[in-house]
Amino acid sequence: MMKRIALVLLSIAPLGGLPGLTSAASPPAAEGHDAFLKGLRELEEQEVKSTSKARTLSPVVSRFKGWFIDVTGKARLGKLGDVEVVEGISLASEARDTSAWQFVETDKGYLVRAAGGKYKGWVIARDDSAKTRPEGPHLTVTPALRLAKSPTDNCHWKLTLTKQGLVLEATSGKYKGWFWDFGGGDPSHKESGREVAVNVLLAEKVVAGSYFAVKTAR
Repeated sequence: MMKRIALVLLSIAPLGGLPGLTSAASPPAAEGHDAFLKGLRELEEQEVKSTSKARTLSPVVSRFKGWFIDVTGKARLGKLGDVEVVEGISLASEARDTSAWQFVETDKGYLVRAAGGKYKGWVIARDDSAKTRPEGPHLTVTPALRLAKSPTDNCHWKLTLTKQGLVLEATSGKYKGWFWDFGGGDPSHKESGREVAVNVLLAEKVVAGSYFAVKTAR
């Protein structure tokens, strides 16, 4: 009997390492977290709790410090179920209208919605079919972020303002509990007079690249 129990435990143990089955804990919120969320409740909109005015999101570390979450002009069209999406959420060295985002508060979490550019009104979603990959010896990431034409089941985020910056955490799906990050060593290319790196990812735990500065878009 003890031998059978041991075999069962051995068969279950590896499951904890599979992506989507475990996730790191949310980071501790800073003292100003509640005030930050309250400050995002700027606009009224039907069918949602509140909407913010346009903001930019920038990494606070590495060679991409001060770059902006954006969408590359070379974004590839695709589908998530019946919803049209583009694959090309990026970091850009200079802010444009495509660098502006709104935080839309809903019962399920926050939508991050494009506030300008070609994809204005589209929201950042997650593709559960995206494959994981190692990012160094101690971290697993996935290039799962997409820009969806309309909200999907996997487009809601938990916002936590920490002392280091804003952390965005998936609230559902295979990658529930994973966090925004970026490939620090990934290459960039010239695009319309600025540098662009198609390297925005989800990481299994909070790392240095998970912290973003949030500023009012100009």
